Order: sequence, then structure tokens, then C-alpha cells
Amino acid sequence: MSWFQLLLFAHISMAVIWVGGGLMMQFFGIRASMSGDPSRLATLGEDIEWIANRVFIPGSLLAFVTGILLVVESDFYGFGDDWIVIGLALYATTFFAGLLFIGPESGRIGKLIEAGSPDAGPRTLRLIMLARLDLVLLFLLLYDMAVKPDFGDASSILWGLAGAVVATGLVYWRYRVSLAAPPPAAAATFGD
Repeated sequence: MSWFQLLLFAHISMAVIWVGGGLMMQFFGIRASMSGDPSRLATLGEDIEWIANRVFIPGSLLAFVTGILLVVESDFYGFGDDWIVIGLALYATTFFAGLLFIGPESGRIGKLIEAGSPDAGPRTLRLIMLARLDLVLLFLLLYDMAVKPDFGDASSILWGLAGAVVATGLVYWRYRVSLAAPPPAAAATFGD
């Protein structure tokens, strides 16, 4: 196995952990919110904060570092390639959103739920929406890494953006529906 192959394996592994973990957190969030049990939501918020600090942040940093090393080791990729510039911009956006807001907000919401705060419900819905939008960015990043578009290849870029716009619209629509819906009976402690 060459150094390049080892870096590629590590890069793909970290991307799988990061994106797959984010997707699984969404499914756990759906199950917890459908349960109507505020303590389950509080625990989930604390778990997400814990996992973010110990798995997502290190995993995304390793994906970044191995990606940089892959470009350095490569004879055929360069930091000026359009798809690499796009990938770096998407990476920075999602990494800092998770580091500075999504992870810490999960912990704060967990504490609000434990305290029975009426603010916990709407903040949880907003956080779920933002985490799903972050997941859309992660899948757009995967698309960028797989397709490797350049700015002269408008169709590849437009397909990726179209998919992201549709996914973003669905996420926002679901958020608006959730805000309009009455809370589950067991979750009445949020605001009653």
C-alpha cells in the first residue's frame, strides 16, 4: 500500500464517520422527538454535544488534514482546482457551524429541556433544521468530491446546487410544518 492510498483510505473513512454520524443523529432526533419524552430529548442533546466534541470535530479535522495531504502528495490535483476550492469552502462552512453553534446549542437545549423551559421546544426545532441544513452541505461536499466539477462545467455544478436547493426547501418546509403542529401530548411540559 502506498502513502497516497493510506491517506485516501483515512480521508474516506473520516468522511464516512462524519456524514454517517450526522445522518444517524437525525434519525435519533426523529425518534426522540416522536417519543414526546422531554427527558429523552434532553439526553439526546447532551449526547450530541458529547459525540460532536469527541467524534465529529476530530473526524472532520482528520478528513481535512488527510485531504490536504492528498493534494500535496498528488501529481494531478492542486489547491487551485475548482472542486478543491469549492470543497474547502463547504468544509469550512460546515465545520465552523458545528463547532461554534450546533454542538454547543445541543448541550444548552438539553439543559433547557431538563429545566422544563418553554423555550426548549422551538429551539430544538430550530436546531434540528440547522443540523439538517448542515447535513445538506455535507452531502453537497460529498458530491463535490465525487464529481470534481470545475467552473467551466456548468451542468455538474447546477445539478449539485439543484439537489441542495431541493433538499434545503424540504428541510425548511418540514421545519415550518413542525412549528405549526401542536406538541405531542407527553411533551406538554415544554410550554404548559
